[in-house]
Order: sequence, then structure tokens, then C-alpha cells
Amino acid sequence: MKYIFTICMLLSLTSVKAQDYRSAIYQAYLLEEMDKWKELMEQMEEEYSRNSDAGLLYDLLEAEYGYMGWLVSGKQKKEVKELLEHAEKHMALLEEQGLDNARVYSLKGAFYGFQIMLDPLKAPSLGKASMNANEKAMSLDPEEPQVWLEKANMDYYRPAVFGGSKRRAVPSYEKAVELFESSLQRTTENWVYLNCLAGLGIAYENTRKNSEAGEVYRKLLKLEPSFKWVKEELYPDFREKHPGK
Repeated sequence: MKYIFTICMLLSLTSVKAQDYRSAIYQAYLLEEMDKWKELMEQMEEEYSRNSDAGLLYDLLEAEYGYMGWLVSGKQKKEVKELLEHAEKHMALLEEQGLDNARVYSLKGAFYGFQIMLDPLKAPSLGKASMNANEKAMSLDPEEPQVWLEKANMDYYRPAVFGGSKRRAVPSYEKAVELFESSLQRTTENWVYLNCLAGLGIAYENTRKNSEAGEVYRKLLKLEPSFKWVKEELYPDFREKHPGK
């Protein structure tokens, strides 16, 4: 009985610790504290080495995905390459543990996309691999919002010559937001949900749906008034270009 109680306590502590990490990553995202984000990933990896918790490993992979997106936006190729190596190892570990679900496959598709920055000449093959991973994710769970988010990102950021389309991305962003918002758990302190909303706002703005874009940016600031990216960049730039919207 004492043994069972100890195991239950350890599982409970692991769950609390994982939630603490998710909350901390969320706050780092809101405030653009990327040094803190990196520090948290290091702590999560150290924690995983002690308890081998698959849920924590997924959270780490998702954090790596977010941090990598920031590195890519800053064209930090060396850092992207190093982080990709870590992420690929963590992806393999999740698959070994049987967690090759829709969310994992959607992240796999995103990582293929990040690799294009490192080797543009492989864009056709990497783009195909990215699409295949997303299609696999969609077949596993068409109601998973992360899958629709990555489908939208692929359409939005892929060059038109390779089949990309900003207009085609919009319905996928809308579907992703709808699915996120169907679950309180998926919208509570979830940086991926806020990032999805921001992506929708950007897609609206760049497909001349300016009224809708303004509504999304204001919604984001209502949800999180301290959201630095929207508060100091996206919304002010939008208002300057589109007064009254």
C-alpha cells in the first residue's frame, strides 16, 4: 500500500512539474523572453533524463518547435541546425514509446519545413516529406487543431511555385482556431493557440481581409493584454497601414 501511494505521489508531482513548465513557456512566449525559453528547454531535458515521462518529452518537443520558429525568423542557421538534431532525437524517442499520434506527425511536418532553410536546394523533397507527414497526421485525427495549423502554415509559407497559397491557408487557420476553441484545455495557457490566432490575423491581413484581421488582433489583446508581439508589433503596424480597421 505504501509502495502504491509513493508511485501515485511521484506521478502527481510529475504532472504538476509538467504544468509548471507549460505555464512558464507560455509566459516566455507572451513576453518574448527567448533566453528564458531556452533555459526552460534545458531544464525539461534534464527532468526527462530523470523520469522518462513521455508527456514531458512531447512538451519539450513542442517547445523546441516554437523556439525553432523564432530562430528561423531570425535566420540563425547554426542554432537551427543544432536544435533540429535534438528535436529529431526526441521525435524518435516518442515514436519508440508508441506516441506517433497526429500531434507528433504534425510537428514532424513542421520540422521538415524548417530544414528547407538549411538546405533550400532540397526544398522539393523536404516539402513533399512535410506534406506527407501532415497528411498522415490528418488521417490519424482530422479533429486535431495542431494538424490544421501546420497545414495552414505549409500553404501560407510555401512559395507559390511549389504550390503555396496564402488564400488557401486562411480556411485552415480558421479551422484550427475553431478546434482549439472547442476545448477549454487547449486554450488555457497554450502558446500554440495564441500563435495560431496570430497566424490567422496575419493571413487575413495579407489576403486583404483587413476588418477580420483587426478583429483577431483585438481579440488577442483582450485575451492577453501583455502579448508583446501583438501589442508592440502586429497591431500597431496594422493600425498604421489600415486606419479605422
